[in-house]
Amino acid sequence: MTAESLPGDVHAVHAVHAEIAAHHDLLAGWLGSECEPALLDDFRAAHTSDFELVGVDGTVVSPGELFDGLSRARNARPGLRIDVHDVRILADTPEFVLVRFGEDHRDGQHRSSRVVTALLLRDPTARNGLRWRHVHETARA
Repeated sequence: MTAESLPGDVHAVHAVHAEIAAHHDLLAGWLGSECEPALLDDFRAAHTSDFELVGVDGTVVSPGELFDGLSRARNARPGLRIDVHDVRILADTPEFVLVRFGEDHRDGQHRSSRVVTALLLRDPTARNGLRWRHVHETARA
């Protein structure tokens, strides 16, 4: 994961990068392997109860819809890898961090890329002190 970010607290920048990496490792593990069912619980716990995802097709997905779909998608893309790059912190406040990064998804011959903007709320009880509130994905040609 490469990084470009605004000047700021090195610890906070590290937490942001660590959270993005951990989050995508969990997602790739769930979708790309015969992992333990508890992995989905760990992934779910990283989100706020009012989380929203705007997918690459523009569909707004609620947490219920997201996790219902994911519950049926364990190992749906065997060998999936998600590489995150070009992380940029766009805003960093005491309440939240707004980030943008690239994602490359690969499994076998299937590849896709997207640009993601995410709003991470600060929460001292969350992994890396951050909880996912909103994600907007844009497909990259």
